[in-house]
Amino acid sequence: METIRKTSFDRIYALQIINTVIKEGSFASAAKRLGTSPSNITKEVQKLENYLEVKIFKRSTRSLAVTQEGKIAIERSRKILSDLAELEDEVSGSIGQIRGHLRVTAPTTLGQSLIAEIIAEYQKQQPYLDIDLRLTDRILDPIEQDIDLSIRTAFQLKDSSLFVKKLRKLDRVIVASPAYLSHYKAPKNLDDLSNHNCLLYMRGDSPFIWSFTRGTKKRNVHIQGTYKSNNLFSLIKACEAGVGILNIPRYLVEQQINDGSLKVILKQWKLDAHNVFLLTTRRPSQSKRLNSLLEFLQEYF
Repeated sequence: METIRKTSFDRIYALQIINTVIKEGSFASAAKRLGTSPSNITKEVQKLENYLEVKIFKRSTRSLAVTQEGKIAIERSRKILSDLAELEDEVSGSIGQIRGHLRVTAPTTLGQSLIAEIIAEYQKQQPYLDIDLRLTDRILDPIEQDIDLSIRTAFQLKDSSLFVKKLRKLDRVIVASPAYLSHYKAPKNLDDLSNHNCLLYMRGDSPFIWSFTRGTKKRNVHIQGTYKSNNLFSLIKACEAGVGILNIPRYLVEQQINDGSLKVILKQWKLDAHNVFLLTTRRPSQSKRLNSLLEFLQEYF
């Protein structure tokens, strides 16, 4: 005869707690996140440890570490909690509000200028959904970091085991300020760029090469300049001040182009454009909350 082992505590709640401790980095931060006390977090973790007969965390006054057994428990619990969330999504259908948690990551510049606004609009439509938006230029491991949706920009992505959807292209332009163009002659062709101070974005594989196309022609132009930065907003400010010429995604300077503070030059050539990709560890159709956000992003763009 099959038996069901009863427990005196909520195992699902305990699994959610240990995952929150990992995400937040400490018992105190996890307690704050969950609206409870650190002592309650400790009690629930101890109940789970006693039940599994292993230690999950090694704690000291200054640090928190995960045991080898704890790593196994956390890794397996993420699958259990994910499956449970998908079950809830499937059986709930379209009834009621979307609830639960979504962790999203995006590049810093794209996030600050565009994604944060979109996610805020989505949050207003889904007030019962807990959204955690992380902006970083580091590529985070979605499985290790428990990320539901990764938004990335690239010309192309390498082969991946993740589900990938291309959202849109980010067209680029060459711009300069009226002050710069009045002091220096505007470049009439790509070869003229060698005579100009080009603002250098020090991220990516080839910051000193700008790639252009016109019809079937393709040109890679080696550029040089005295002003370098790993932040596009600082380069925009330098460009507006008349420091030099900038290669930039158009959406970041659309306002400046419209008000005339920056001028588009070399319009006869097109620049290679980055694509915006959406990456998920599970098929979006299996998750109501994830699918809802993807549909909102697609509609917004």
